[in-house]
Amino acid sequence: MSEAERRNRNIAGICSTSGGIYQHVRADGMAKFSSDIDCISYEVNGTASLNGALKCNRYFVNGLSTVNGDISAEEIIVNGTSKAKGNVGADRTRVDGVFSIRGQLDTESLVVNGKANVGGKLIASSVEVAGTLSADRDVECEKLEVQGGFKIHGLLNAGDIDIKLLLGCEAEDIGGERIHVRRDHKVKLLDDFVPGLAPKLKAKVIEGDDIYLEQTYAQTVRGNRVVIGPGCQIGLVEYKESYYQDEDTVVDRYIQT
Repeated sequence: MSEAERRNRNIAGICSTSGGIYQHVRADGMAKFSSDIDCISYEVNGTASLNGALKCNRYFVNGLSTVNGDISAEEIIVNGTSKAKGNVGADRTRVDGVFSIRGQLDTESLVVNGKANVGGKLIASSVEVAGTLSADRDVECEKLEVQGGFKIHGLLNAGDIDIKLLLGCEAEDIGGERIHVRRDHKVKLLDDFVPGLAPKLKAKVIEGDDIYLEQTYAQTVRGNRVVIGPGCQIGLVEYKESYYQDEDTVVDRYIQT
């Protein structure tokens, strides 16, 4: 069906209706859709529940949106609250509100200024976290930039990892080519006045080529070139080419392999 043949569906009051193929779907009131929707744009400013899958170019949420199936979109923008009970695939995903996904999230770019919860794997090219991100399984991306916090119940695997600790960060294991973790200046002031309250990065194993760590707790750190900065507690460091340890840190043992 061509775009010219698609009709708009605007809901301002309270309405229960079937899904279908549309051009623009907009819910300013309370809408309940009973089957799949295929549209150009799906916008929720009120409350909308979709008992099916959603396929669209643009998914935009200012209110409260629930999709009980998969979501496939070119662009996703969540300013309000969105719940997806299936898998989500998108080119671009931006979360300024709350986005909860029961399944997997597969997106080229993910920007989280609010709160994103992913029940399955997170697969992306670039991930930027200024709010909070949680994932119940692995996170795989090419580049990760963090100025917020995350909790990953699995492996964090990225080519370039840059973490500026403003909130607590945690993963089972971390792997990458370049891993850079540092304190924010506000965190440094907090740690100077109230030691132990500053946010930390916690992981069992951290492995990469070039590693620089501050405020990190890990059982094992393994890399080619390793710098353990201030505020760390590390059980074992294994390095190949070079190793430096700040005096204000604790490393139980280090060996060159």
